[in-house]
Amino acid sequence: MLGTLGGTTRLPPATLPPTLDISMSARAITRRELESALHKREFEFYYQPKVSMVTGEICGAEALIRWIKPDGTLVLPGAFIPQAESNGFINRLTLCMVQRLIEDIDRINQRGVPLPISFNVSAHDFQNRKLVNLLMAAIERGEIIPEQLEIELTETVVLNDCPVVIDNLNTLKTLGIRLVMDDYCRGFSNLGTLARWPFSTIKIDKSIISQVEQSEKELSIVQSSIQMAHNMDLDIVAEGVETESCYRLLQNTGCSVAQGYWISPPLPMASFLSFLKEGRHWPSQLLGMLHMAQLDHIQWRKSVIDSVYYLDMISDVQGFSWPEAHHTQCRLGKWLYGPGRCFSNTIWFNKLHQSHKDLHHTLAELMVAVDGGHTGQQLTALVRKLSRQSDLVMQMLHELEHYLVEQRLVREQRASLDEVAVL
Repeated sequence: MLGTLGGTTRLPPATLPPTLDISMSARAITRRELESALHKREFEFYYQPKVSMVTGEICGAEALIRWIKPDGTLVLPGAFIPQAESNGFINRLTLCMVQRLIEDIDRINQRGVPLPISFNVSAHDFQNRKLVNLLMAAIERGEIIPEQLEIELTETVVLNDCPVVIDNLNTLKTLGIRLVMDDYCRGFSNLGTLARWPFSTIKIDKSIISQVEQSEKELSIVQSSIQMAHNMDLDIVAEGVETESCYRLLQNTGCSVAQGYWISPPLPMASFLSFLKEGRHWPSQLLGMLHMAQLDHIQWRKSVIDSVYYLDMISDVQGFSWPEAHHTQCRLGKWLYGPGRCFSNTIWFNKLHQSHKDLHHTLAELMVAVDGGHTGQQLTALVRKLSRQSDLVMQMLHELEHYLVEQRLVREQRASLDEVAVL
């Protein structure tokens, strides 16, 4: 089951997992067995890489707990985590494994490839301050930087409105640890949940991802989720990417990070470090993100026009909140001066930069005019000016789109010519 990578490449024998112990899931595991396994360090993390769909490079990993028994058999978490939760052992297990995770991250950093690592926690782990205090102490001692930690939360956590749980999660967020909503699109996850909790990322459940190639409905759900996450400034991870065609389909929708067996199965630490050393690359594409940037700009422009159109309905103009006025802080600006910098070698990038900056300068003029009580023709003239500049920004974005299409067609033509030359 764990023997394929990238669709066709088989893993070296050293990375193949121990034999699965199916019998463990058929009976109740006792607390004494769990305590013994923890004492003997039989629990360890396997790491499943995550890939940036923009750059095609590894951008992180998820730490997945495994129980390796003395005879070499492997027990998956589904066979023992529920038991640990029911018998009260889960807190101790989590605290010990988080310390192990910190040690593992240090090993990864020593190889010169610092990566953010995510790990799952139970709802029980937030019923007290022990986990939060452990992480705070590790950060204060310099054993870990918070930006390298991501905590994945399931519905059992986010549906818990206990004040202690909420306070613990807010503390982690304040420390700089990113919170990930796991299994999104499954169960009761909704917009209200996202708005109430301090998430940085949502992770679309593999049960939905596995169907996007067969079901237009599932694909629409994923597309809407990606757009929604983007609008809320949340990162989005697609979990359960099993084929290249699924990877490319999600890439075209603007998804930014992929995780799944087509990229790699979960790997023990030694194999994971070797995997990183190989420097593998996966298909990269900017078109999906460029389309998202176009939508961002259209939405920004609409917000500006709406603001002016409904001015007569606003009782307090001085306290009115305009769309983002600084050219580096709107969503298009964040893309342009972030991932979009890869276009800096094109003539269109500098033109887009200047047009976008001029556009925001006009918005600033419009805001001053409104604050000064101007109405009628003066505001209309500024709106027309802003619209012309907005059209120019869209034109530059279309030129970048044409540039990407041209580059791809040129690569395909060269590949075809190379094949003919070989024949």
